[in-house]
Amino acid sequence: MNDSISQVQSRKNMQPWLSLSFILLLAGGWLYYPLGYFLLACMAGAMGIGMVKGRYWCDWLCPRGSFFDTLLSKISRAGKVPALFRHPAFRLGWLAVLMTMLTMQLIPVWGDFYLMGKPFVMVLTITTIVGTFFGITYHQRIWCMFCPMGTMANWLGRGKMPLTINDACSQCGTCEKVCRMQINPGSYQEVGQVKHGDCLKCSYCVDSCPQQALSFSDK
Repeated sequence: MNDSISQVQSRKNMQPWLSLSFILLLAGGWLYYPLGYFLLACMAGAMGIGMVKGRYWCDWLCPRGSFFDTLLSKISRAGKVPALFRHPAFRLGWLAVLMTMLTMQLIPVWGDFYLMGKPFVMVLTITTIVGTFFGITYHQRIWCMFCPMGTMANWLGRGKMPLTINDACSQCGTCEKVCRMQINPGSYQEVGQVKHGDCLKCSYCVDSCPQQALSFSDK
């Protein structure tokens, strides 16, 4: 338990700095387009780590996720996110729209290292605006529920580093209340593992469980 508390707190301490870096990166990208290539680094990080630890990257390593947790959470309604935003068809639709938009913007400037950074800055800006709007309306982490990079990490990391739940669980619902992805670990008690692909591996639920019934497995 102490280890999980230490991990959660250390990640929370890092989030304001990552949030600030995201703001500077986004603003700076419109002054120097190649900063937009950072989006490719995020894609590589999300998918690379995803193959080993699921959506671990999205917890606090993602600068935009930290931005949503640090700043957007203060003005969000923090309500229940409609199931539509998690639906595979909706997620695939967003992936298709963004990839099409990026491709169409890249073709005219292909080969120009400087100008090729602009489409990435544009996509990062548009998705942040969308995430902020819906984040205020519903929940600060709603973008993470249909983020294309998060979706790919979901697919690649399904079943990796699962959250285990033992018989001590009393179905109190505390874990669901602290889960930013609005997953209810208690509902998986009979199975013994929470293999939900959108689990951020953040340990918030492990930290908050009054029965110490939750833990993470590397298998």
